Amino acid sequence: MNIDLSGRTAVVTGGASNIGRSIAITLAEAGADVVIFDRDGDQAARTASVHPDRMSYIAFDLMDEAALARAVDALKARGKGIDLLVSNAGWVNTLPFMEKKPAETEFELQLNLHVPIALTRLVLPIMVERKYGRIVYISSDAARGGQRGQAVYSAAKGGLLSFARTLAQEVGKFGITVNSIAPAMIVPQSPEDIGAESMQNARDRPPEMMAKIVRAYPVGRVGKGSDVSHAVTFLCSDQAEFITGQTLAVNGGFLTI
Repeated sequence: MNIDLSGRTAVVTGGASNIGRSIAITLAEAGADVVIFDRDGDQAARTASVHPDRMSYIAFDLMDEAALARAVDALKARGKGIDLLVSNAGWVNTLPFMEKKPAETEFELQLNLHVPIALTRLVLPIMVERKYGRIVYISSDAARGGQRGQAVYSAAKGGLLSFARTLAQEVGKFGITVNSIAPAMIVPQSPEDIGAESMQNARDRPPEMMAKIVRAYPVGRVGKGSDVSHAVTFLCSDQAEFITGQTLAVNGGFLTI
């Protein structure tokens, strides 16, 4: 199956690094014009340089709603529509709920749930006018099965799944599909994915810990960014026009519900 996204403009939040980086690059390789929304301008520039003819970025704090609106307006001012929205930006601090500070709780709720909803509100009128759109939310398996130390994160990502299912029912008549992807553990493959320091931290996991984690996956490995990015690219394609309101678990069989 050949997926051709030529002529489509995609926005990828958190597209500078890790899963988002893989998504942005894969969409560009499928022909899309990709715009990265990320607060890390330096890393976003490095990612955009992979395909400079089809990738660009706008650096700002996604938590700033005024800046979010300005970024969308900037694309409209360039004469660009927004055909594909991949809401990927997220953050979690794994810590028992009773040990988590209220400020951390609020931050996780804002970034993982409120920001995707706020951006969707800005982008939907553009898609409705064009009678076309693909929206993909990157959620988490923690939202489906729970994960110790991630109570607030799981709640936020679970809320995102419910939002997507309901929104899909409302906007399908405009040629817009809305789906979610729930990844399990995704391990960066190179320093380019997340930066050298973070890559070293990932490699510093004790081998016995990684072996135990891998044994929990029926496919015999943990996930890669490309596992998610290929799924996203399919859901953004015309081949997926009859798929909406769904959650696709990209988890190697780790959770089968």
